[in-house]
Amino acid sequence: MPNLEINNFRLYYEIYGDGPSLLMILGIGANINWWGKYFINGLAKHFKVIVFDNRGTGQSEDPKQDYFIKLLADDAIGLLNALNIDKAYVFGHSMGGYIAQELALNYTRVNKLVLCSTSCGGNKAILASPEVLEILGKTRKGRDPEEVAKENLKLFYSIEFMENYPKLINFAIQNMVKAPLDSDSYLRQTKAIELFDTCNRLKNIKIPTLILHGMKDILVPTQNANILANLIPNSQVKIISKSAHAPFVEQPDLVLKAIFDFLR
Repeated sequence: MPNLEINNFRLYYEIYGDGPSLLMILGIGANINWWGKYFINGLAKHFKVIVFDNRGTGQSEDPKQDYFIKLLADDAIGLLNALNIDKAYVFGHSMGGYIAQELALNYTRVNKLVLCSTSCGGNKAILASPEVLEILGKTRKGRDPEEVAKENLKLFYSIEFMENYPKLINFAIQNMVKAPLDSDSYLRQTKAIELFDTCNRLKNIKIPTLILHGMKDILVPTQNANILANLIPNSQVKIISKSAHAPFVEQPDLVLKAIFDFLR
């Protein structure tokens, strides 16, 4: 199994394909299986795709200390250093988009940036509805992982997708149950998200940035895409009309085309 010692913990990663390096960063509680083979294999036709589990997630170790988004960005840089990659394209989804922003702001290691289903945090970000926030805030301690998975999937995918693709939904549940996020790790990640705020710093991102967002996203409302675009100077927005929070699963071909067009 590909593991590296990064910042005093064991980080799990996988690499697919050849070409320019593309670092993929997922969000809260997510492990690398959440990307889906179709999407990763599509990217791997053109790029050296690096996927990894954030600390405390999936097959990566939890050093059991407070998390901060900047610290998670340092982990990603540690991975690039260990793989002898000087610069990479970076794709960040949800909390992974937070990490990607910190990478672009604190290091000169990002060629181009893709932010998907994310926000700038702070008081300029548009929050989810109280009903969605209530689900996110539920304790995971002592609960059945499958129950947690089924409840949270309603926040990730559109109703139409869940009805039309039950096999994919069952597969997603299996992935979540196979490597459930420890309740303490989940709290550490949520705390890091609550403290995150790049709104007043995004003007310092000078690299080309693509902002992808699903029109049906109830977890990170779509208005956040335009807020990011207004704050990041050299940016463009692509709205994926039939998708919710994970457009690379619901409409992977559209997302792949948008990435290829932007990174070519």
